[in-house]
Amino acid sequence: MRLLAWNIRQGGGSRLIGIMAAIARHDADVLILSEYRGGDSADRLLVALKASGYRHVTRLVPPLGRTGVLIASRRRFVERGPVCARVEEPWRLVDVDLGVLRLTGVYMPNLLKKVPYWQTLVDAFGARATGDALAIGDFNTCRAYVDEPGAIDATAHFMDRMDAIGFRDLWRHRYPDGREFTWYSHRGNGFRIDHAFLSPSLANRAGAVRYSHEERLAGLSDHSVLLLDLPTRRARRQASP
Repeated sequence: MRLLAWNIRQGGGSRLIGIMAAIARHDADVLILSEYRGGDSADRLLVALKASGYRHVTRLVPPLGRTGVLIASRRRFVERGPVCARVEEPWRLVDVDLGVLRLTGVYMPNLLKKVPYWQTLVDAFGARATGDALAIGDFNTCRAYVDEPGAIDATAHFMDRMDAIGFRDLWRHRYPDGREFTWYSHRGNGFRIDHAFLSPSLANRAGAVRYSHEERLAGLSDHSVLLLDLPTRRARRQASP
């Protein structure tokens, strides 16, 4: 099962045809799309996704002028709604169940506005470490001198808190000395702010995790695409003795 997480920048707009073509090239089963925009933009995106086979979508739509996260899938899922309804914009943290997998789509706000969302996520995931759980999307967060050249982000310690409760930043775990950036500021500074945090058992079974920068370089979005392959239950049975 391939997951594709991508900040599509203000709902996609006139870039929607190119965005859908890029999604088709990656042949993902599940999409986690951030900067999902309410209003007409959401309507156009949902029509395009269903025409491309993503018939199952989360129903939590941001209000007009706001942005959040959308989960779309070729396979049926159970929508669990926002991780917490008490945060200011609950459509930024959305839960679904894909079989035994609890998947959380993430789109964090900027700067210190992230703090209540991070706290909500850490609190919720403290009880999920023993199962198959995953938080994936645009966290707008990076570790100093590792995921950015300097030390701009004041909320990077929350990534360490996720690690402390057992959740692996899978790309960093696989590539401890790796340096790839998924978004660049107008000054040309690079940041790796798109992540997938996996529970221990899920991380141990996960397949490839990588970034595709082609879409960002082509101007389809200002973010790179995050791709994650996970084993299905059928594949795990076939692999068993």
